[in-house]
Amino acid sequence: MANPLFFKSLAGIGGVSVAAGAAIGIPKLLEDKGKLVSELIKEKDPGKRLITSKSLDDPYWKKAWEDYRKVNKDAAKGQDAFKLFDWGGQITTSITSTEAPQSLVNSCSFNTTKRVSHDSQLYKNVLKYCTRDSLISDLIKDSGKTPLLKSEDASSSEWKAAWERYRLANQGSEDAWKLSGFSGQKNRAS
Repeated sequence: MANPLFFKSLAGIGGVSVAAGAAIGIPKLLEDKGKLVSELIKEKDPGKRLITSKSLDDPYWKKAWEDYRKVNKDAAKGQDAFKLFDWGGQITTSITSTEAPQSLVNSCSFNTTKRVSHDSQLYKNVLKYCTRDSLISDLIKDSGKTPLLKSEDASSSEWKAAWERYRLANQGSEDAWKLSGFSGQKNRAS
């Protein structure tokens, strides 16, 4: 016959092990892993946009590469901010504007998918080297509106409709954009 004390002891040890594992493991599971860098930029720095162009000759990438080289000019190979595989080490010549290397573009793309906190160095580096300032067109797109093309004729139906909406919205007040001659135009339909 089996010893009941043995089974009770075994069950007790098992229960303690489960409780200890839960006490250690649950906080690890619940700990904040941060947010995606791309989401943090939208949330914490709405005045910035990720550079999305794939062209290495893009002016935003050129500027980012110039800034990257200036800040990291004294960094040895493997010690630059993103540890680019083709970083040559210290720069002793003048830094001129040239196209960005694919390694910078790839590093930016990869790092935007990492989870970090807002105050992490990786987030600060992505913000510094992988973003540009937001444009009015970005804000228009974010609002769900479609910008009118500058090349469209002012007498096009789209421009006339946009002018009519502006005129009606500002009919009872001074116009928001302080357009010259608006006071005489605001009561006239187009």
